[in-house]
Amino acid sequence: MRTAYRRSLRNRRGFTLLETMIVVMYIAILAGIVLPRLTGAGRQATEANLSATLRELRAAVACFQAETGLYPASLDDVVADTAPRVGINEQGVEIPIFAQDFHGPYLVASGGRLPVDRTSGKREWYYQTTPPRVGYVRSMSTGTSLNGTPYSQF
Repeated sequence: MRTAYRRSLRNRRGFTLLETMIVVMYIAILAGIVLPRLTGAGRQATEANLSATLRELRAAVACFQAETGLYPASLDDVVADTAPRVGINEQGVEIPIFAQDFHGPYLVASGGRLPVDRTSGKREWYYQTTPPRVGYVRSMSTGTSLNGTPYSQF
C-alpha cells in the first residue's frame, strides 16, 4: 500500500485548484497594498521637479541681483552669456547695467534657454518686475498639486 501511495505522489503534476486560488489571493492582496502607493509617484516626482526648478531660478535671480545690484529685466537674462542692457531696481525702474558687474550666466540650462516647467511642459515662467515682489519667479501652470495647492503658488 505504501508503494502505491508513493507512486501516486510521484505521478502527481501541477497544483490543485485550491493551491492556485490561495496564490492568486496573496498576489491580489499585495497588489492592493502596493499599487495605490505607486499611482501618485509620477506626479510627486513632477511636483518635486517643479519645486527644485523654482529654487534654482530664484537663486539665479538672487545671484544676478547680488552681483549687479539690480534684478534682471527679463528672466532670460539669468541664462544670458553677455550682460543685458538694463536691470530693474526694487521700485521697478529700469537702470543700465555695467557690463563689468555681470558674471553670468547665473543659470546653466540646456541650449542656453530657461528650464522646462514639467507641470506644463513649457519654458514659460511668471517673473514679476513690479513692486512689491520684484524678481519673484512662479510657475505659470494652471494645475494643482496632490495636496490641493495650485502650482502657481509653489
